[in-house]
Amino acid sequence: PGPEVCEVFPDVKHGAWYEVGVQFVYDNGLMSGSNGLFNPTSDITRAQIVTTLYRLAGEPEVTDTKALTDFTDVAEGKYYTDAVCWAYANGVATGNNGKFDPTGKLTRQQMAAFFFRYADVMGMDTTARGDYSSMVNADKVSGYAEDAMAWAVGTGLINGSNGNLMPTGNATRAQMASMMKQFVENVVRK
Repeated sequence: PGPEVCEVFPDVKHGAWYEVGVQFVYDNGLMSGSNGLFNPTSDITRAQIVTTLYRLAGEPEVTDTKALTDFTDVAEGKYYTDAVCWAYANGVATGNNGKFDPTGKLTRQQMAAFFFRYADVMGMDTTARGDYSSMVNADKVSGYAEDAMAWAVGTGLINGSNGNLMPTGNATRAQMASMMKQFVENVVRK
């Protein structure tokens, strides 16, 4: 095991609820920091989630670069270029109206959809479903994300916060790290 993340990143507090998740993504090379910080409370972006999933996939060689022509806001040479090309070519990510929106913030339901599509594309079991209907804000889940959210609840990826599903709330880097740990342990390694 590598160094403790609370020693690597001064903004990761020892004993914080997300420390174990951050340690996991750091040790496995899935997420890193920026300018010496992890920024656990910062909102995760669309570019960051596809980069993390691309790393989880082993950073396969990118042969399909259709994303560069289909999206007006994805350029060559960015830290996320290969990840977006891979994710788009494999159906893990989709865009909207000719844009990928790499710096766009990610809601919790969008994050669930990314994980769900990744699991499906990678041939993992995506049959689990959990009933989230009794959770606060369950009625705010968009139609496109209903299946993904039921799956995320069924696999334990999303438990809600004090019974609140918060599907439209922005996901933070700390939440992403914790969810990635759960995803690898409960889905990928099964």
